[in-house]
Amino acid sequence: MSQRYDFYNLIHKGLRLGAARLLARIGSLDTADGDAAAALIADLRDFLALASSHLVHEDREINGLLRRHAPDVAAALDTDHADHQETFAALERLIAGLESAPPAQRAAALRTLYLRFTTYVADDMLHMAREEEVALPVFHAHFTDAELAAAEARIIATIPPEKLMRYLRLMLPAAPPQDRIAFLRDLKAGAPPEAFSAILDQAARPSLAPKDWSQLCREFAVAA
Repeated sequence: MSQRYDFYNLIHKGLRLGAARLLARIGSLDTADGDAAAALIADLRDFLALASSHLVHEDREINGLLRRHAPDVAAALDTDHADHQETFAALERLIAGLESAPPAQRAAALRTLYLRFTTYVADDMLHMAREEEVALPVFHAHFTDAELAAAEARIIATIPPEKLMRYLRLMLPAAPPQDRIAFLRDLKAGAPPEAFSAILDQAARPSLAPKDWSQLCREFAVAA
């Protein structure tokens, strides 16, 4: 039996990868290293902005479809989304607190941020698993693969190019080669040549290991 379309697959893998990387960086940060702290804070804010936008995308294009056929499931996911948005605001307050903390209090401020981000990551891992294990079968029961792909395409079409690059820098390295190539083929089919070239240069090249980048160069006949 062929595998059904899964619009959660790559974005969720990307968000999991981004969260795991940040969790490790926060846990190992030397608060005396101002440059490292500033870089981490910038990357954490960027990740939280992407995670928040992802929820908005799902609310607009995905969960509305789910409410027609599994309102209880949709309501539970809506509650998760609302809780996550409150958590993002709480994390921003903790980030600002770390930025303003005097040297003697930075380690304590970092620990508070680390533990709060840890609980967010745990909650989000469970939330994404529920979407994939509970919600996705509902979509497969009531929608064709073409309809699901169209919903994902509508989301991608609304994302500004610069933000799309930021998502792709998480999604592409998180995917196995076959899924990465299939996803990029779909993007290429719907994008102007210059836009697809930008995706390869600005998202794939900087985010992939040399072996994976070389594979893409062969697949899409571009210079390494």
